[in-house]
Amino acid sequence: MYILDTDHLSLIQRNSQPGQRILTKIASIDRLEVAVTVITYEEQIRGRLSFLSQTKTIEQQIIAYEGLQTTAKDYCHIPILPFDYPAAIEHQRLRKTYPRLGNMDLKIAAIALVQNATLLTCNESDFGIIQELSIENWSIN
Repeated sequence: MYILDTDHLSLIQRNSQPGQRILTKIASIDRLEVAVTVITYEEQIRGRLSFLSQTKTIEQQIIAYEGLQTTAKDYCHIPILPFDYPAAIEHQRLRKTYPRLGNMDLKIAAIALVQNATLLTCNESDFGIIQELSIENWSIN
């Protein structure tokens, strides 16, 4: 199984060249083997709601709501892996072992570890510290 980190999913959503590279690689595997975490969902929704709360004009609100709706639609097409009890226990272990890493990254890593999945991420400098975590960066050649 492959898990898209927030950065990889965002590249796909922006339809960027790195996003196209990621999609090309995804096309070569079974779609059921690719998922995101509920943590990525939280990060993206928080970002959309933050943007929405800062709008000043009706035009800005329309754009913000369009983005929120597009994000909601995106998540209808990909499995979302939970932050469940096994992931929470793994997260606690990771927090003790890697206290300098970000909490959200550690939650994503915990889910990937309990799912025995490879995390697709651009953030190799942080996730690469977690020795038992399998990571790949599909945004580059």
